Amino acid sequence: MKLLIICTAALATLVTRLDAAYSKKHYKLPHKYGPEYKDCNCLNGGTCITYYLFSRINRCLCPEGYSGIHCEIDTDSKCYMENGEDYRGTATEKECLPWDLPSVIRRDRYHADLESALQLGLGKHNYCRNPNGRSRPWCYTKKRFSIQETPCNIQKCRAESEPTCGQRSFSKYFKIVSGSQAEVESQPWIAGIFQNIKGTDHFLCGGSLIDPCWVLTAAHCFHAQLKDKLAYKVFLGKSILNATDNKEQVFMVDDIISHPDFTDETGGNENDIALIRIKTASGQCAVETKYVRTVCLPEKNLHLPDNTQCEISGYGKQDFYDIFYAQRLMSANVNLISQRKCTHEYYDNIRVTDNMVCAGDSTWKTDACKGDSGGPMVCEHNGRMMLYGIVSWGDGCAKKNKPGVYTRVTRYLSWIESNMNAVHTKSRPLPDRK
Repeated sequence: MKLLIICTAALATLVTRLDAAYSKKHYKLPHKYGPEYKDCNCLNGGTCITYYLFSRINRCLCPEGYSGIHCEIDTDSKCYMENGEDYRGTATEKECLPWDLPSVIRRDRYHADLESALQLGLGKHNYCRNPNGRSRPWCYTKKRFSIQETPCNIQKCRAESEPTCGQRSFSKYFKIVSGSQAEVESQPWIAGIFQNIKGTDHFLCGGSLIDPCWVLTAAHCFHAQLKDKLAYKVFLGKSILNATDNKEQVFMVDDIISHPDFTDETGGNENDIALIRIKTASGQCAVETKYVRTVCLPEKNLHLPDNTQCEISGYGKQDFYDIFYAQRLMSANVNLISQRKCTHEYYDNIRVTDNMVCAGDSTWKTDACKGDSGGPMVCEHNGRMMLYGIVSWGDGCAKKNKPGVYTRVTRYLSWIESNMNAVHTKSRPLPDRK
């Protein structure tokens, strides 16, 4: 028995040290990612990983701004909304008792051992919470021989009347073919769609986050691909194509809705638009961070002037003859081209229809390329970045007199709205993480 206790203690110490080393990046434990590992119950975009060396040990890899066993603690939250029942920040008072303190568990109704503790925000901490619907977050404090509820001194959030879509963490413009590397904060709505082929995830297309639960992309990305939605993953907040970090949020594909009238028989891609519903293994949608934000949809019938400068971004090839995709997110500027010029001078009105918009630059050195398909062309309007086009097709990459052709999003607003509403998944705005 004594030997068993010593061995158990030694194993626990080894696991703790290896786990600490992993978190410091001194030693990387082999592990598996994926929605098939559901025991972690990760929240807020956290990814469940299972260590190979210890097959029964699961951990949640939390995105930046979250911590805790289940990524349930919002380390960036500075205020509470309404009465604070949803507050999951780290505010506390000097006298606050831990929710897992034995005396709290024995004497009081709300504690870390409750079956609903995770939903109520209770755990091995003493952060302020409001599990019983009081007027504001509170914690237990001890007064002489009794334990009492004490309100916490936390600010209430000011109500946000304006939408948060189309806003990025910084507004640097980057000069994708002949573009420059871009940090994902400059294009926080960019999505990377991957397809699993023979056990390996391969990059397929780009997309744009238009709602916490929905990504807008191109229909041709799935036209000749497998229709099994379980074969796809969507990454948000990804700067480097073949690397993973805690900025990212990873999602399964819950549904793929391609436009029923998509066709490439005209020489172009007509009705080249598709919606992807995303969710984590625990059923959550995207959470706003400075790396992940929604882009605004345009107003109905909006028509931007010719030569308006817009931005394209993606992980596609930097040259038509390149073998590999760009390893980092790229971004570039393009100018809108008049419909008449595009159909009469560059293409024709059979390949380019009114459901499309053309864009390029005067030197013909900047363009979207293979792999950028489905990605965003965003234009600034009323102080916000708006999704005006979806990367669709073109004649080569950055060829003279052959601009890129994009799906004109304004023509599909009713289709987008009706399909999102059809499955009753219109989500609340992303939680504000300022």
